[in-house]
Amino acid sequence: MNVRPPLLLVTSLLVLGAGTASLRAATAVLGEQLFKDTNARIEDLFQYRNNPPKPPGPADNPFRINDAPIARAMPTDSAGTKAGTVGKRETPDEILLSQAYGSLSFGGLLQVGDRLMLIINKTPYKEGSLLTVKVQGSSVYLRVITLTKDSVTLGLNQARLTLYF
Repeated sequence: MNVRPPLLLVTSLLVLGAGTASLRAATAVLGEQLFKDTNARIEDLFQYRNNPPKPPGPADNPFRINDAPIARAMPTDSAGTKAGTVGKRETPDEILLSQAYGSLSFGGLLQVGDRLMLIINKTPYKEGSLLTVKVQGSSVYLRVITLTKDSVTLGLNQARLTLYF
């Protein structure tokens, strides 16, 4: 009977040791996989913070309304040229005026007493007022020539642009 307990003890220690070794190996594999999964999840969550997308420009604004009058301001014929400008070339002032028009944001029309005021770039302008617009890094001064309830005429030197609401 003295021979059996040491054999049982040795066998138990061997089984216990093998179980512990396999448990350590399994824990290392599980820990490594958990570490990889955690890092992948962190990368997924922080990808936009580490590499943010470019901010939207003013042309991406869905509430931008200053492009609407241009279709009525410059009617075209079937050939795609401006109506009534056969053989007429645009002057540099007309080109600069159309570029300046692209950066304007029309907010609305106010009537104060008997005087109309047009909100452009969050500032009210009356007939005869000057407004400053940045075009290609330089300031351009436009004049509100005429202002009615359904149109406005902007001017730059001799060039004129009439916009209808």
